[in-house]
Amino acid sequence: MEFAPDLPRNSEGWIILPDDVTWRKSLFPEGAMKHLAKMQMYLEQSIYQYVSKPGDILLDPMGGTGTLMMAALEGRTVITLDIEPGYHKLQKQVYAHLRESHPDMAPCIQLLGNCKILMPIDCDHIVFSPPYGQAFKPSKKLTGIVADKYRVNEEEFVRYAQTIGNVGMHNTFLYNRDMEKVYKLCYQSLRPGGTMSVVVKDIIEGGKRTYFSEWINRVCHQIGFKDFAWFKTLQMGGPWQDIRRSKGEITVDDEDCIIYKKEE
Repeated sequence: MEFAPDLPRNSEGWIILPDDVTWRKSLFPEGAMKHLAKMQMYLEQSIYQYVSKPGDILLDPMGGTGTLMMAALEGRTVITLDIEPGYHKLQKQVYAHLRESHPDMAPCIQLLGNCKILMPIDCDHIVFSPPYGQAFKPSKKLTGIVADKYRVNEEEFVRYAQTIGNVGMHNTFLYNRDMEKVYKLCYQSLRPGGTMSVVVKDIIEGGKRTYFSEWINRVCHQIGFKDFAWFKTLQMGGPWQDIRRSKGEITVDDEDCIIYKKEE
């Protein structure tokens, strides 16, 4: 089966994702538009259509606004977790909103808590995009830009950043340690033959590219995951990227979608 067969590619083979704002507004309540790092809907759909079939159970251990629940409209049961009470509440609102217009959709379960405590959870496939280390470290300048572009107020930004257990506040060492635990729990959660899809983007640190994908690949192989597929999407980034690009600095314009499989 081809991945995202209807989406265009650039000359380097990276998938070009259409703007998903109109689509998201047609499915999700207004509150779901505010999250800083929503999974792109065309990418989300391409992933779950590629790895799963109707009747499968999908899990997002860091569910955010619950974008994966769109898979329930195509017959997949969806479980979403989030450590922050506000986003857990939003996930419940998203599910209720979807059921109003799609009463025959598959079940969705929303869980509140730290995925490192709640997992393992039995499932067929895992789809998620983990935050980066120190991704939510507040900055007055950047917080203002983010608030304008994503309609998120500073109080909400800081509240999410300060949630106990949020890996996005950790330094690189602690972040790597915690995420290794998460990947181990993902492996334990998956049924034999199941897949884990991780969407991650490298960053520039000290003028050099930090390859999150290489670290994830090394750790997941050590855990026991086998390679299944690897795709790149063109991802020009948000306000941080805009600032760096305007200054002529190096930016990362590609995003990785890495899919691993648990052997049967």
